[in-house]
Amino acid sequence: MKGRSKKEDEDSIVFEFFQSPYTLPKLSLAVVSGLNFSVAVYNWFLPDDHYIYSDHKRSLKYTSISTLMTTLESARICEGISKEEHIVSLCEDPSPTCGSSSVMQHTIPIERKLYEEDGPPFQTRVFIRSEHCELLCNDISCSKCIQKEKSLSKMKSSTSKKTTEPLKGNAPLTGSKKEIESNSIPIDETMEKDILAILADRSDEVTPHMKVFWEQQRKLLAMPKFGRRYHPHIICFCLSLHAKSPAAYKELRESGVLVLPSERTLRDYRNFFKPRAGFHPDNVERLKNQTSRYFDIQRYVVLSFDEMKIQSKVVFDKHSNELIGFVDLGEEELNVRGAASDLKYALAYFLTKDVTSYQIMHLFWKAVSILKLLCNLWVCAAVSDGASPNRLFYQLHADLIEPDVEVVHYTPNLFAPSRNIYFFSDAPHLLKTTRNCLFNSGSGKRTRSMWKNGKYLLWEHIAKLYYSDLDSGLHQLPKLTVDHIALKSYSKMKVSMAVQMLSNTVAQALQRHCSSGEAQGTTNLCKMMNDFLIYQRKRNALLAPYRSADDERFDWLQNVFLEYLTNWKSSTESREGAFTDDDRGRMFLSIQTFKGLTMTVKSAIAITKFLLSEGFEFVLTERFCQDDVEEYFGYQRAQERRSDNPSAAEFGYNDLRIATLRDVAPQSIEGNVSGRHSGKKSKWCNVSDEPLPKKKTKKKTIN
Repeated sequence: MKGRSKKEDEDSIVFEFFQSPYTLPKLSLAVVSGLNFSVAVYNWFLPDDHYIYSDHKRSLKYTSISTLMTTLESARICEGISKEEHIVSLCEDPSPTCGSSSVMQHTIPIERKLYEEDGPPFQTRVFIRSEHCELLCNDISCSKCIQKEKSLSKMKSSTSKKTTEPLKGNAPLTGSKKEIESNSIPIDETMEKDILAILADRSDEVTPHMKVFWEQQRKLLAMPKFGRRYHPHIICFCLSLHAKSPAAYKELRESGVLVLPSERTLRDYRNFFKPRAGFHPDNVERLKNQTSRYFDIQRYVVLSFDEMKIQSKVVFDKHSNELIGFVDLGEEELNVRGAASDLKYALAYFLTKDVTSYQIMHLFWKAVSILKLLCNLWVCAAVSDGASPNRLFYQLHADLIEPDVEVVHYTPNLFAPSRNIYFFSDAPHLLKTTRNCLFNSGSGKRTRSMWKNGKYLLWEHIAKLYYSDLDSGLHQLPKLTVDHIALKSYSKMKVSMAVQMLSNTVAQALQRHCSSGEAQGTTNLCKMMNDFLIYQRKRNALLAPYRSADDERFDWLQNVFLEYLTNWKSSTESREGAFTDDDRGRMFLSIQTFKGLTMTVKSAIAITKFLLSEGFEFVLTERFCQDDVEEYFGYQRAQERRSDNPSAAEFGYNDLRIATLRDVAPQSIEGNVSGRHSGKKSKWCNVSDEPLPKKKTKKKTIN
C-alpha cells in the first residue's frame, strides 16, 4: 500500500490504506471501543457473514491487527460482473432506497492530478457487483457475483428467444425529447463544474457530509421528478432543517436551488408510528432492531428517569381522534443509555402529576423486564435526581439486601439474579444542592450555619473574595459574575455556575485571600467537590478513564471523600453546647445531599469494578449521570422554539422527531448539557447509510 492514515475519536479508530490512483482507501479497518471491527473495500463494507468475520469472530480479542492485516492483504478484490450491455442497464448506485435491482454499481473516483488529458471531467473506475458481493475472495470474482452473472446470462438468452412486434407508426418513443424536457432540471456550466470539483476533491476541507450531499444532488438532478429516492443521510439533514424552521425549508425547496424531499415525505419519516404515553410496542421493537447486533458488554445499559414540566391541558389529536393530556400515573421520562456503546434511546414517557415512589417502582421494573426479555439488554445502573419520590423508591429495595441499611445503593436484578442494579443520584444535581446548602449558610434563606471542627463554612467567604477581586487589576476569579454570588431561581438551576463556584480555582483564591485560616472549612469543601465531580464525570482532559480495579482514585473516593463527609457529620453530632437535633442538622449538608453523595460514590466504585471484570477495557463514570435525559429535554424544548413547554400531544410527536434525529436534533444552547455540543467538531461529521423508520402506507382495497 502506498498511503496509510489513521483516524481516531473517543470510541473508535480507523486504519485506511490507499493505493494510487484512487481517492478512496483500498482497505479500511474500523475498530470500536469494544474491540469489534469492520472492514470496507473502497468504502463498501464486507457482508456480515463474510468468512473474515467468522474466522476472527469479528473481534480483536481473538486475533491481532497484524494477523488480520495479513489476511486482508492476501485476499483478492472481487472483479465483479462483466460489463455487458444487458447487465449495465440493470445497475443502480448502492443505496437503502435504490429499488429492486440486485446489481450494483461500485464507483471509485480517481485523483484529479492523475486524470487522462482527453478523458471526461469526472474520471472513475466502475465495478459491476452483485448486491451480496463478498468484495474480498480467493479468486478473480466471488461466488455471489459468478452466480449472479450466470442467472443474468440465462435471463438474456430466454428474452432473446421471444419475438417482438414492431411498434406502430404513431406509438410514443421512450426517452423522447418532450419527456426529457418535462422531467429534467437544467443547470448551468458553472454549477456543473463546481459539483464535479467537489466530488473529485480529496482535501481535508471537503467533509463526508458535503461529499455525500453533492453526490446525491447530482444523482437526484438526473432522475425524473416522480422517481426520486433519497439517501437516509439527506433525509436526516432535511428533518433537522425543517425542525429549525419549516418556512425556511419550504422557501429553500421551492427556490429550485436544491433538490429536497417534500414536507409530506418528511412527515412520513418523522411520524413513523402514532405516539402515545407508556411502553409503545413499536418503540420497543425499534429498540430491539437497533440493538440486535450488540454483543457481550455492549448489552449493558443504564436506565435514567426524570420529570419535565409540560402544559396541563387536554388536546384533541385529529390523527387518532383522541383526547390527549389526561394523567395516566399521576411527565416522567425513561431513557436508556449504553454503558459500552453509543446507544441513547427514549424508551417511554408517562403523563404524571405528583408521582409516588410506588408508581416509580412499577414503571422501573417493567422497563427492566422489557429490556431484558424483549431486547436482551442488561440494566446495570439506575440514575435519577434527588427528588423525594426517587429517594424513597431506592429505599424500598432495602429488604432485598439489608433491612436496616442507612443508604441503599444497589438491588439484585430480579430478572438476572446473578447481577446487581446500582443506584446513582445525578452528580451535577448533587453539586448544585451542595452549592445551595453553602449559599444558605449565613446568607440566602439563612436555613444553615455549616460548621466542621471549629471552622464555619459560609457563603460570605466567597462573596467577600469576589467583591475584593473586582477591585484588583489582575483577577483571580475571571469566570465568576454577580449572578454566581446573588443567586436567583434560574441561576440556581445552572450546573455550570455550581461547577465554577465549587472549583479548585475558588479554593486556591480563598486560601490566598484568607491567610488567617478563617475560610479553611469553605476552602476544603470547594476542593473536595471539585475533585468529586472530576472523578465522576471525567471533566479533566488529563484524567484517564478507569481501567483497573485497583485504581488509586477508588481509594480517594472511599477513604478521603466519604471519610471527609462522615467526619464532618460526626463533628456536628459531638459539638459541645446546648444544641437541638435541628441545630446540629443545620451545621451539616442536607441529609438528602449526604445520602445522595454516599450512594453515588459506593455505586460508582462497585459498578466500575464489576464492569471491568466483565470485559470492559475501560469505564467512563460520566455514563452514570442524567446528561442524556437533560439533553433530551433540551431537544423537546427546542422543538417548540419560542414556546419551550409543549402540550402532551406535542411532546409525543416531538419524541418521534427526536428519535429520528437524536444526535443532530436542535439543542438548547443555554441548557445544562450545552458543553457536550461545543467545539469545532460538527454534528454532521459522520455519514450513515442506515435506513430510517418510515410510516407504512395503507394499501387501498377496491370492492
